[in-house]
Amino acid sequence: MSGAAIRVGVDLVPLTRVRAMTDAGDDARLHRMLTPAEIALSRFPGGWDLHGVAGRLAAKEAVFKVLHVPGRPLPWQSIEILKSPGEWPFVRLTGPAHRWAADAGIEAVDVSISHEELFAVAVAATAAARPGHPHTPTHTHTYPHMHPHKEETHAEHHLVQP
Repeated sequence: MSGAAIRVGVDLVPLTRVRAMTDAGDDARLHRMLTPAEIALSRFPGGWDLHGVAGRLAAKEAVFKVLHVPGRPLPWQSIEILKSPGEWPFVRLTGPAHRWAADAGIEAVDVSISHEELFAVAVAATAAARPGHPHTPTHTHTYPHMHPHKEETHAEHHLVQP
């Protein structure tokens, strides 16, 4: 893909956040954040798979970051983190997330998830056909010590709680 821009997003979710939601009986919140297919993968007869939930939430945020749509809430239900037949996580985009990806020329997003006792982390990566996104200006990255008259600009995404 000539002229493609590589995009990477990362997010970290503490298991304490997920445990607090499940301990408080806040299943409604998890049902707003996870699709029915994700719930089927994350809920066992004995309760929630805390590591699986934390990994999916981190992956959703990481995927949202590669879409480059500041000022928009994370569309929890339109970013799905599912499992391939080989048990690898894969991303399915629908609704607004699918439209934003299409606008940027993103055909697929890869995701990697890791978790340990206290945290889950996810990294999402993709190649966008168009470096900029219609919802944001193209980012300029300069270094003040090299070009004192220019500023460095960044788009930052924050976890939006439903």
